[in-house]
Amino acid sequence: KRCSEPHLAVGAMRMLWAIQAISLLCAMAAANVCDRNVTLKSQADVLDFAGNGCSRIRSLEIEGTVGHLSPLGGLTHLDGSLWIHDVPELVSLSGLENITTIGKDN
Repeated sequence: KRCSEPHLAVGAMRMLWAIQAISLLCAMAAANVCDRNVTLKSQADVLDFAGNGCSRIRSLEIEGTVGHLSPLGGLTHLDGSLWIHDVPELVSLSGLENITTIGKDN
């Protein structure tokens, strides 16, 4: 029985390593940092961007024919700025309520 003890230790270490690797991947997926500036000029742009699942981006500019922002509910951090201009069809900022930080000091 003593011969099998090292194998148990190696097996336990492999299992621990696998659990740590999975935990790290899950944490990275939850953050989903998309290191880029985003400009949304149409409702199709909003839907396409929301499909990426980004929760953190550099900056966000919204202009043009955007009608609603509700698909952007997963966005939580802007490392730069938020610009909303020349958007006559936009009547609400609903969808941006989960943004907790804007700017470099976050």
